[in-house]
Amino acid sequence: MMFKTLRRRLGGLTESVVRFPATVGFLVAAAVMIAVSISGEDELGRYILTCAVGAVACAAAEAAYERFLSGSLWRLLITGAGLVVTLLFYLSVRLLPQNSPEMLVRPAVTMFALFIAFVWVGVIRSRYGFNESFMAAFKALVQAVFFTGILFLGCAAVIAAVDTLITPVDEDAYMHTANIVFVIIAPLILLSLIPVYPGRVIPDAVVPDGGKQAVLIEKRTGSPKFLEVLLSYIIIPLATVFTVILLAYILLNISGKFWTDNLLEPMLIAYAVTVIVVTLLVSRLGNRLAELFRLMFPKVLIPIALFQTIASFLLLMDTGVTYGRYYVILFGVFAIFSGFALSLKPEGKAGSVALALILLSAVSLIPPVDAFTVSRESQVAALETALEKNGMLINDVVRPKGDIPEDDKQVIITSVRYLTETEELDAAAWLPARFNGYDDTAFYSTFGFHMYTPTQPGPAYVSVYLDRAGVIQVGGYDVMLQLNIPPFDKPGGTGSTFELGGAVYAVTTDESGGNYAIVVTDAAGRERIRFDTAGIFARYLEYNAEKGVMTLEEATFTAENEHAALKIIVQNAGFVKMPDITDENAQLYVLVRIKN
Repeated sequence: MMFKTLRRRLGGLTESVVRFPATVGFLVAAAVMIAVSISGEDELGRYILTCAVGAVACAAAEAAYERFLSGSLWRLLITGAGLVVTLLFYLSVRLLPQNSPEMLVRPAVTMFALFIAFVWVGVIRSRYGFNESFMAAFKALVQAVFFTGILFLGCAAVIAAVDTLITPVDEDAYMHTANIVFVIIAPLILLSLIPVYPGRVIPDAVVPDGGKQAVLIEKRTGSPKFLEVLLSYIIIPLATVFTVILLAYILLNISGKFWTDNLLEPMLIAYAVTVIVVTLLVSRLGNRLAELFRLMFPKVLIPIALFQTIASFLLLMDTGVTYGRYYVILFGVFAIFSGFALSLKPEGKAGSVALALILLSAVSLIPPVDAFTVSRESQVAALETALEKNGMLINDVVRPKGDIPEDDKQVIITSVRYLTETEELDAAAWLPARFNGYDDTAFYSTFGFHMYTPTQPGPAYVSVYLDRAGVIQVGGYDVMLQLNIPPFDKPGGTGSTFELGGAVYAVTTDESGGNYAIVVTDAAGRERIRFDTAGIFARYLEYNAEKGVMTLEEATFTAENEHAALKIIVQNAGFVKMPDITDENAQLYVLVRIKN
């Protein structure tokens, strides 16, 4: 029996390869590139994602072929359509920064929409509905994750045993195993559990009630007893209790807090997803709880989704459009539509839910109305409006100005942060070249106020360093050496010595009352010149709290008497800005000239 089951499973995987050849090709290509990436290549991300999109697109194309077409030529053409979708996706991401949010969101939304198309297109105008196909896909996904998870754990245990007991194994072996299991085997298991629905390939007449194919489809689309119990007696009661709490919260806060509570937003989205998914899964269950859920919950979803969409839109008016809020509002529209559609007839209107999801996903991906184009233009417009309102943007040049209303400061900060996070600062062409939105110093020098404001007044740390482009002239001095404040050795330590004209001199640091001085002495211990380093930190106390880079002139200090001359150049310095300066530290170049 065990061998028969194994043979049947392996046969199902083989059938998946034959049924979805282009999809399998993309999966293998993705796995190869991931293997190369594991070995050290980190520039293949966009190609791996393109292969992932291609795999789902070709699977959806194959489902469309099975439903509506027949013949080798049509199969090649429909597969070509999947390849065109893949090419269009690649063109949309080929110039995106590797680590930008758009590089993650765009493929995720694309693959999700294509997967819904794959689930839906095979049952369009069929004797089976989207809810039945959704059940089959849901069960296939759960089984694929479960079986491949067990498989990976078993393989990992074998690798660990070999590594411990026999011979050391490269730690990359775990990642390569996960690559094969989850990128190739898991999708194949999922595809093997998706039945071929009646269509041109297998006409309805070939699938009579009680026939082998009909029995297989009924098995794949039916709800197992365990899932029926889980949905009816655990998920539905919990959803009912949560709905009561949610409605009570909305009614109690409808006049105020509800409209500004950002924390509630993800909770409501999760609730809407749960209602839609559970409604689809229980659409064929005959028990009383399932019937009540189908009757009531889609209707309850409508006002909740409507209120949340309005609340999100009001927040958008204050903050401008972001890609996250764009998708929240888009999903709100989808949830409202789904509530109406599923309220009318869950079995008959489920296909319209899938179609709406695919169309709205497409809208969010196609310029100029896609999420990232709309949000970028909104944030740039909000930033320009705030700057122009306060006279800070004149002839495409930003003028720093710190005394503007706090609300306008917040708009500027929020927009700059968003454009920085999405790597779209270039859209604001009037920003300084190489402007760094993460650097508070650069932000202050550009706009005249800080991006990060301490919640409570307290000490501020000042850090300055010499511009590396500066050239230090050493002419006119005998030696140049480095000193640290405080010294690495003990205060009053030997420091550095040098010989000049047969005489030996020492450059040391002298500490008194927490202040350090640079002292040059001769071999007899007589002091030739002294420089108090308190002047160094005093210079940077006021104007350099926001300025990190010093010019050579700003970093230079001199001292001279009849015995010697000093030039001190600050390489870098830092201290805590308080009424009494403490915790000074600095690295210095010290140039010395002995006169007599």
